[in-house]
Amino acid sequence: MDALDASAERVVQLVGQVRPEQWDNPTPCTEWNVRTLVGHLIAGMQGYCELLNGAPATKLRSMLEHQSEAVGADPVTTCEGAVRSVRAAFTEPGALERTVHHTYDIPGSQLLAFRVADNVIHSWDLATAIGADPGLDEQLVEFVYGLLAPRAQSGALYNIGYISAPARSLPEDATPLEQLMHLVGR
Repeated sequence: MDALDASAERVVQLVGQVRPEQWDNPTPCTEWNVRTLVGHLIAGMQGYCELLNGAPATKLRSMLEHQSEAVGADPVTTCEGAVRSVRAAFTEPGALERTVHHTYDIPGSQLLAFRVADNVIHSWDLATAIGADPGLDEQLVEFVYGLLAPRAQSGALYNIGYISAPARSLPEDATPLEQLMHLVGR
């Protein structure tokens, strides 16, 4: 839960740094602008609440199809509400042991790890798009790298189509954050 709290707090901080003229800025997620990226984060948190309450994977996909609309008129308040809701959903008794229907059936504890990973990766994307310091805690970066590296090595990380394999080589002196972002095709 500490990783969720820290990663979600950084998401909210970065959303609060978006200036009005930056909402249409391109992001490292080539098909998304800043509004779509923030909407993805908010819709993802809201969708994870639904999954933890027994919704099918199609519910999350449907919410993500309308992610630009998730931002609302007050993105910071909307994001803060999504953070509170997803935290409450993960702290319900039995939530981490519950089977949820994501891309495939997984325990709630794995869904929690995926939420942290999404927050960390997209915090970097958002910071890059608005010219801010990602401000990501090294322990969070290492946690997400440890989660994703075995999946990358097996090819499973890239098989589902959400994450692209690296398109370039990684310098030997890369920082942990650079290593993580390379792993996810940035």
